[in-house]
Amino acid sequence: MYFTTKMILNATVLLNSLEFARTSGLRAANPYFEYYAALSLLRGLVYTIPTEDWNSGELMAISHTRAINVAFDWVAKFNKSLAAEMKKTALQLKAQRELIAYKAPASGDKNLGENYDLTDFLTILAEVAEFNSELLEGSITKNADPASFEVLDEHIHQIATVEVEGFTFSDNEDYWRLGYVQRKTRRPYHLGLFMHPGQSEDFIGAWDGDEDAGEAFSNGAPSNWQAIFDVP
Repeated sequence: MYFTTKMILNATVLLNSLEFARTSGLRAANPYFEYYAALSLLRGLVYTIPTEDWNSGELMAISHTRAINVAFDWVAKFNKSLAAEMKKTALQLKAQRELIAYKAPASGDKNLGENYDLTDFLTILAEVAEFNSELLEGSITKNADPASFEVLDEHIHQIATVEVEGFTFSDNEDYWRLGYVQRKTRRPYHLGLFMHPGQSEDFIGAWDGDEDAGEAFSNGAPSNWQAIFDVP
């Protein structure tokens, strides 16, 4: 649940960054913000699918293509036509990001399409993830002993410390948040209840510019964080 809440918050920051880039004329950044906001929610959804194995944290390293395929295979269980349409949008966002990154088009972004509503796309993915988490909570309530719930140190380490290309990145904020969950959370809850104001304020606020240094970007007040999920 914790990692999915981070993916929702990350997508929220990227969506706010996209709006800032649009108003600032930073068009070269737009395909990146669009695609990675989508990828964040796709991965966040995958982490809530009961048929996907955690596999000692390997699920967090799921490839872009597999995240797209697994997520929309799951959405198709509820609505096949919607899943097909959304998968096409995800592939378009991926293609447009790759066009800018790898081909450096001389015409800039003139060939990029805008035949999609990114906010609606992200909202649907977040709501499906929330639905999955509610099913999990209901199943635990009905079938499991809440006392058996335990957050393992090894799982905390798998989330809070990441190795990429031989470089190790440890996040003290993740360690602190997960330590709190380990001490205080007695059972899994759905995403809307698991996410709390302190987490969202710290995560989103970490990306705000330094006002004293004249850095303009800000995610704004919490009322600006509700576009795709009911962020507390």
